[in-house]
Amino acid sequence: MINKSLKSSSILIALFIILCVPYAISQEVDDEHEFSYDVNSPVGPDHWGEIHSEWSMCNQGDLQSPIDLTHKRVQTTSNLGRLDRDYRDGNATLINRGHDMMLRWTEGAGHITINGTEYQLNQLHWHTPTEHTVNGRRYNLELHLVHQSTDGKIAVIGIMYKIGRPDSTLSLMEPYFKALVSTKGVEMNVGIIDPREIKIGSRKYYRYIGSLTTPPCHQNVIWTIVKKVRTVSREQLHAIREAVHDNADANSRPVQPLNNHDEHEFSYDVNSSNGPNHWGEIHPEWSMCNEGDMQSPIDLTHKRVKTTSKLGRLDRDYKPSNTTLVNRGHDMMLRFIRGAGHIHINGTEYQLNQAHWHTPTEHTINGRRFNLELHLVHQSIDEKVAVVGILYKIGRPDSFLATMEPYLKAVASSRGVETNVGIVDPQQIKIGSRKYYRYIGSLTTPPCDENVIWTIVRKVRTVSREQLRIIHEAVHDGADANARPTQALNNRWLKLYRPDDDKTN
Repeated sequence: MINKSLKSSSILIALFIILCVPYAISQEVDDEHEFSYDVNSPVGPDHWGEIHSEWSMCNQGDLQSPIDLTHKRVQTTSNLGRLDRDYRDGNATLINRGHDMMLRWTEGAGHITINGTEYQLNQLHWHTPTEHTVNGRRYNLELHLVHQSTDGKIAVIGIMYKIGRPDSTLSLMEPYFKALVSTKGVEMNVGIIDPREIKIGSRKYYRYIGSLTTPPCHQNVIWTIVKKVRTVSREQLHAIREAVHDNADANSRPVQPLNNHDEHEFSYDVNSSNGPNHWGEIHPEWSMCNEGDMQSPIDLTHKRVKTTSKLGRLDRDYKPSNTTLVNRGHDMMLRFIRGAGHIHINGTEYQLNQAHWHTPTEHTINGRRFNLELHLVHQSIDEKVAVVGILYKIGRPDSFLATMEPYLKAVASSRGVETNVGIVDPQQIKIGSRKYYRYIGSLTTPPCDENVIWTIVRKVRTVSREQLRIIHEAVHDGADANARPTQALNNRWLKLYRPDDDKTN
């Protein structure tokens, strides 16, 4: 399950992976007069977020760029295809912004396509040395090709360079760099520039979701870093640095923390140092995972069950809603955007926010674990959480999952991004039983907050092996399971709702 705010935020590096971004981004600041790259300056990188309130993300954001592309965090995939660049030549100008040299296309220079969205190429600029590092290693130069979609989303392609043979594109630009040495803030026409001449030289690339690397440091930027490190001559590097003339040794922001808030800070591997037995040790705010006495999931043992008809039927008042699907790495989550109805428990209304799957089941019945568990996560206006759980075993295909299969396959190679699914009616999620278990427990992932109302449908439904495989492969986190082990009941009793007119077990 997700945290109490029912939101998640993560940075994950992927090699040769395509993602999309759900939020619009504003453009970076054009000059450096209010900020510096000097780490010892009062307006240096550590203080950017203090200079203006609208720059606060520079200090407070948890998806900041650049980062170290450490292979410890890389997931390799081969099923995506090449980076889809459809560039064309166009008129361009060159401007010395003081902190960098920027080439701007004035009439369009084509686009890249990511998950069906076109991102127009607007400009490129250089940083020395590289802002991104690879396994801790920093290179000499980094080129950023900045693209923007019609709704303001940003996608950047980064190319890194080390000292070696001259770069052909930079050779064309050298005369203009020299001409701009004594200027700042003035745009010089450089004629027709064809971005197709910018060599990439590799089909492999890293992909992650980050931010602008200058104020205002807005997040949800799609970063694509070409894996191959190309070469640039010392003279070309000198020409760029001389043209900028900002008296700084570098115009590169220091690498930022990965700040994972997903499965990369915790694992489902019981033998791992960050596995379920250690979740409560990772962060102080996760201490409940180890210290709580009402933790979930549990074994729904009939030795502790009290049968009652007083709970009443599960009161679901769902309705169709726009939805998105996101691969969170540790699970697949279907998010309901504009309200999908609610359930009522003891007079309190709990709005349906999202659904996600665990394989195998987290809850067990009399010690028996099944193949799949669906969690329907609800939240009240005062942030109380109620979850409806449905268990599945191998058998006939599930009709609701059948409608989701194309989307699960589509996001199998992405992580941390939301893909629009359209209208989904949660009433199509079959329960098939009026009987259910009820107990008070916790979230089943960190921070493991307690006092969650759990409703587990008594009937175990069916799912096909193929549907189970699709869910498991879509997550592709390398784990055999994404289910927390059952937790101690302690002194809790369980209730099993059974209508008065139902005399079956």
